[in-house]
Amino acid sequence: MLVLKLSLVALSMVSATLAARHFGHRAGGLIAGFPLIMAPLIGLLLIDLPGSRVAEILWTTLANFTACVGFLVAMGLVVMRCNWWQSLLIASLAFFAVTAITFLLPVPRGVTVTMGLVSILVGPWLIPSGTPPAGGVQVPASEFVCRMVAALTMAASVLLLAADTPPLVSAMLLTYPINGSVLPAFTRALYGGPAARSVLTGFCVGLRGVGLDRKSTRLNSSHVSE
Repeated sequence: MLVLKLSLVALSMVSATLAARHFGHRAGGLIAGFPLIMAPLIGLLLIDLPGSRVAEILWTTLANFTACVGFLVAMGLVVMRCNWWQSLLIASLAFFAVTAITFLLPVPRGVTVTMGLVSILVGPWLIPSGTPPAGGVQVPASEFVCRMVAALTMAASVLLLAADTPPLVSAMLLTYPINGSVLPAFTRALYGGPAARSVLTGFCVGLRGVGLDRKSTRLNSSHVSE
């Protein structure tokens, strides 16, 4: 099962890289941001866990998309002035800070879920626009291998923990943007800040597909619980 789950991560990375090669940095970010990984993973969790537990993970995950967008926006704001690892560190700190604020607030879950969905809608507008080179990106085979190894290593760590942790921890693992950290970091190091911003903006736009994932998962969860 772990091999199947990791193959989804590999598929997403391959799709994002091919999109970047043909259409540019933003297209690569767009494909990486679409929930090609999260949607199937939640479906696979329905096989392993009771529907009620998966539903709790899902709602907590939706609420924590505020932190996911916070990661992307924070990285977009600092990536012009900081190198790749500094940008990644600041963005990760923003992710955990927003997560803590979201779940420490004494507000109903419906409010935090709404905040998560609204953040997905407004996220792309909060990242300053970049001006990367027009056209496709020549991604060397060596760079692609490094991207794949980094993404699969992070994904394996997440997947081995997600099913056996409390819903909040599972939500943090599912919403931490694996491709949204690997792709911008490589792009910042090799192509510069404007290109990294373009990837991040595209990733934020792709996250809007989470709305479709929410509807399909609610249907699956209801079906399992019957």
